[in-house]
Amino acid sequence: MNRSPTPPPEVAEVLERWRPAKWPARDVDALEPLLPTVRKWVTAVPPHDANQAQRFLGAVAGIAVWAHRSLGTVDRDIVLTPENVEYWSMRQNPHLSPKGREKLRWLLRIIGRAANPTAWPPPPQKVSRLKVAEPYTPAEETDFVAAARLPGRSNRATRMWVVSGALGAGLNGVEITAARTADLEDFGNGRLVVRVRGNNSRLVPIRAAYTNLARAAASLCPTDRFVTGDHHNAVHAVAQGLGPVNAQGLSLRRARSTWLSAHLTAGTPLASLRRVAGPLSANTLDSLLGYINASLDDMTAVTGALGA
Repeated sequence: MNRSPTPPPEVAEVLERWRPAKWPARDVDALEPLLPTVRKWVTAVPPHDANQAQRFLGAVAGIAVWAHRSLGTVDRDIVLTPENVEYWSMRQNPHLSPKGREKLRWLLRIIGRAANPTAWPPPPQKVSRLKVAEPYTPAEETDFVAAARLPGRSNRATRMWVVSGALGAGLNGVEITAARTADLEDFGNGRLVVRVRGNNSRLVPIRAAYTNLARAAASLCPTDRFVTGDHHNAVHAVAQGLGPVNAQGLSLRRARSTWLSAHLTAGTPLASLRRVAGPLSANTLDSLLGYINASLDDMTAVTGALGA
C-alpha cells in the first residue's frame, strides 16, 4: 500500500498552519474545507523545507478553489492534469506577470506529476552524448508552432523565433540568442535565409514550413533582438515554456535532429548540408538515417541515387 511520505517537523508545521495572507475573505473561507486535499497534494512532492512547502501551498491552493467552483470537484485525476494546469496558470491569473504565470505553471507541474503521476508523461530520458536525439514527429512540430503563435504573452515574437531558429534552421541556443531581425534575408521564391553569427558563421536556409513563422517573428519583434539579454539560459527558458500537450518543452537537441532529418529526407546533398549545418559528425548523420530508412523502399532509394 502506497503512503504519503512523512514530512519533516518544520514542513509539517507549515502544512498545518499555512493560510493565504492576501486573499479575499470569501476565498479563504472557500479554501478551508479543501485544505486537507491541498496538503495531501503538496506532501506527495514532498517539500524539502518550510520555504518550499509555502511556495507549493501558495501555488496549488488557487487551482483547488478554482476547480471546486468551476469543475465541482477537487479530484486529483480531474484537477491536476496538464490541460487544467496550463489553463489555470496561463489563462486564469491575469494579475500575474508573464514570468509569474510561468513560475506558477512550473510549480503546479511538479505537484501534478507527484500527486497524479498517471496523468503526466514520464520526464524525457536524458540523451547520451553518444546517442542522437530522436527527431520530432510532424504532429509534434505542429504543436510547437501552435504554442509559439499563442497570443496574450509578451514574448510572442521570441517564442516564434525560438521555434523558427530551432526547428526551421537547426540552430543551437547561442546562435538563436545572437540573431537579429536584420539577419533574416530574402533568398527569392518566397524563401528566407538566416545569417548565423558566432564561431560557426554561415548562411542557413529556413525550412519552407517555418518561413512564415520567422517572418512573423521579425515583424512582431519590438527591437532588433529576437531574444533580449545574453544569459545562456534565456532561450532554454523560452523553449521549456513551449510544451504542448506533453508539457515537456522544446528540446533544442531534438529540434536539430528534426531539422537534419528533414534535409536528409528531402535529399539535400551532404556537402551542402555539412556547409549549412555547422559542426556535424558522420555518426550523427548515420544515426539519423536509421529513423529515415525505415520508410524508404528500394525503388525510392534507386530513384534518389540516379543523380550520379
